[in-house]
Amino acid sequence: MRYVDLGKTVENHQNKRMKEDAKNKRKFGGVHIFLLLGVVLLGFGLLFSKSVRALFNPVSIVSNIVSPNLKETDGRTNILLLGLDRRATPIDQSILTDTLLFASIGRVEKNVAMVSLPRDLWVKADAGKGSHFMKINAVYAVDGVDELVRVAEEVLGMPVHYYAVVDFNLFKDSINILGGVEVDVENSFVDFEYPIEGREADLCGRTSEEIGKMEGYVSSAIFPCRYETVSFEKGKQIMDGETALKYVRSRKGSNGEGTDFARSHRQQTVIMAIKNKMLSLETLIDLPKLAELYTTYADHVDTNIGVSEVQGFYLLSQQIDFSSVRSIVLDDRSAADQGGLLYEPTDASLYGGAYVLVPRAENYSQLHAYIQRYVFGE
Repeated sequence: MRYVDLGKTVENHQNKRMKEDAKNKRKFGGVHIFLLLGVVLLGFGLLFSKSVRALFNPVSIVSNIVSPNLKETDGRTNILLLGLDRRATPIDQSILTDTLLFASIGRVEKNVAMVSLPRDLWVKADAGKGSHFMKINAVYAVDGVDELVRVAEEVLGMPVHYYAVVDFNLFKDSINILGGVEVDVENSFVDFEYPIEGREADLCGRTSEEIGKMEGYVSSAIFPCRYETVSFEKGKQIMDGETALKYVRSRKGSNGEGTDFARSHRQQTVIMAIKNKMLSLETLIDLPKLAELYTTYADHVDTNIGVSEVQGFYLLSQQIDFSSVRSIVLDDRSAADQGGLLYEPTDASLYGGAYVLVPRAENYSQLHAYIQRYVFGE
């Protein structure tokens, strides 16, 4: 396998991609990834339909049950959900995919299987520009959503029928519109280095020379104004949008919560919390709230899910057995039969000095076999 320097690859292609984006004025979405999963599975019909009441029209429902108008392969409809980190940073990492989640819905089994892809997975992209290697979270910024979908299909060994791209801001607004969600926090933890948005380039009163002499210090000691401390206690609690966002974004929590694996698990927990709130009678009968959600979502979601497929998703969601929702995170620390099929290479110089994860089998064959067994419940 041939490797290239990550920094140079991303920098060169990202600059070109940014110019193309400015030219095409592509519309990007806005709600974090796990919230959109709830929308796709449970509320797309409510949020995107021109007429909410039309969804409950008996004639419309019967006709869509006969033909829900959704793509599928082997009886499953698959969605790739992409969460963008669009924060302004000194090195402009504003369009990296912060989270990648693959959701497969069984049309016959009426179940859902979710697979979280680690952002540090090392992949080969193409998009007609020649092959180049990078972390999977940079593919969107460098080569666009179509290439990221292709790469995800190559990694997973499964087709992706639909995608949805979202970011942080709408997540907070939507949770607040719902009146907050009840989240069952599995582990208490404290994160002393939660980044404050908008302060990423703040020198906190220090000069560049002073900062250069502080090698070896932790980030919060060098830049105390860039971080805040967040903490969560174990147990069920109501979270507003801001609190929920901190809960799922925290990367350096104590008590085992400082890994991407733990973070992905928290995201999947919030999915179920949102599902519960969206399907509550309180939400379903509140037409003004539904209208507000529609307005919030309509202008901030980039997806290839068309209006003709909206009711199909809504009707399918009514038949899903949510007690059978299963989820895994591909990582380098779990047992092989629990998704631990990746590892961190010892020689980081082959990857531009970056922390990356690669398949233990040196190709995707092991991943393909595992994911197929997992998705189809074999």
